[in-house]
Amino acid sequence: MTRRTTMLAEEAVPRNKVPIAPGPGWRLGVLYGPAVYGVSAAAVALPAAAQHLHASGPALAWILTAYAVGIGIGAVTAGRITDLWGSRPVLLIAVTLLTAGALACAVAPNLPAVVTGRILLAVGSGAVQATALAMAAHLPASQRPTALARFGACLAAFSATAPLAGAVTVAWSWRAALALPVLSIAAIPLCWHLTTPRRHREPLDWPGAALLAVVAAGLLLTAQTAAQHTSAVTITATAAATAATALILAIRSRRQPGGFVLDGVLSAAWFRRAALTGAGVYAGLFAILYAAPHLLTKLDYGTTHIGLLLLPGAAVGAALARGAAAAARRLPARYVPSAASLLFAATLCYAATDPGPIGVTAAATAAFAASAIAQMLLTAEATKHAPPPCRGGAIGLLTLATFVGGGGGTALCAALWQPWGPAAALTLIALLPAAAAAAAWRLRPQTADTPTGID
Repeated sequence: MTRRTTMLAEEAVPRNKVPIAPGPGWRLGVLYGPAVYGVSAAAVALPAAAQHLHASGPALAWILTAYAVGIGIGAVTAGRITDLWGSRPVLLIAVTLLTAGALACAVAPNLPAVVTGRILLAVGSGAVQATALAMAAHLPASQRPTALARFGACLAAFSATAPLAGAVTVAWSWRAALALPVLSIAAIPLCWHLTTPRRHREPLDWPGAALLAVVAAGLLLTAQTAAQHTSAVTITATAAATAATALILAIRSRRQPGGFVLDGVLSAAWFRRAALTGAGVYAGLFAILYAAPHLLTKLDYGTTHIGLLLLPGAAVGAALARGAAAAARRLPARYVPSAASLLFAATLCYAATDPGPIGVTAAATAAFAASAIAQMLLTAEATKHAPPPCRGGAIGLLTLATFVGGGGGTALCAALWQPWGPAAALTLIALLPAAAAAAAWRLRPQTADTPTGID
């Protein structure tokens, strides 16, 4: 080979490869991670928020439920926008929403205002999450497994520090603890080189986006009104309106295959199984994060003590998630999330029989590990099956299903808590990660006859 040929070959390499800085998995994990604080750290702040807002347990669950629905809507919207417009515009929008939400939480005089701020924060966090996952999914295939493993370990590390971060922040201000997801803004410069610049603005199906947001909000509103023991007429009317909107959305999706909601993705068997897996795991996660502060507060634990108590178990969960990433490279995809979900269900049952510090810590440990594993492996599942032009939208839909399940878990736990007690509530909640294990067991690898990932 001549010198000129060699030089031309060397010059061609950067043009044919995506420029990747060292450690993209860590960088994307740091970008995504503060969104976890919106759940775990906020859960630790619930007792202090209840005292200052004069709110009851079921009403206070809106702080977590609103975050769940907001992050799902933000993720599914941002995922599709990333496909059509690129990731940089999405991150800029996310900065605006995160800032506005943090300011709203800082000055909110009552619970409805706090919930409004949490929704703004959640939509911004959802946009950050979807963008980070989409950027991870579009990494070169040779780098993707390592990046996703590091991403999962980083996510578990954020889960490990979230309870203590919430407790330390509550000692200064419970409002600040509710606004911790705003920290994602600090990580955006680290990931800016991984983003895609603004593309030609293809038309976005805004009516489809609005219908999907109404369906997601309706599902959680139905669950939350049931948790607050609202009249049967109100619950039925909310459920009926949600079902009607979902029907309209389904008809619209079939008539517009390239619209906001990707009918080819929704009708795929892999997507349904992955969505059920994520929803079941996060339902249990949100439920135990709602239950843990209440149970430990009754045992005279303060917020700082609660964070310190959960920290060692959460660190174990981070280690388990890291080990699961390595195991997932050698085992079929279904084994790892199924085992993690079953372990989570078992620890929830244990916490129901022993609602003391050991039982609560065991359930929280399994929750942190299972949620990190689910997020990491379901992203890999979407990468395997969804074609690149709609990969961001598919990841956004998965994130929506996951967090709708999380919000439903909080509402269900709150609904069962008062009439039946924490033992019955946690026992029934344990059925949800068990169902997630069954759904994960049916995950199948991509085959040669399904090149688009629709099986």
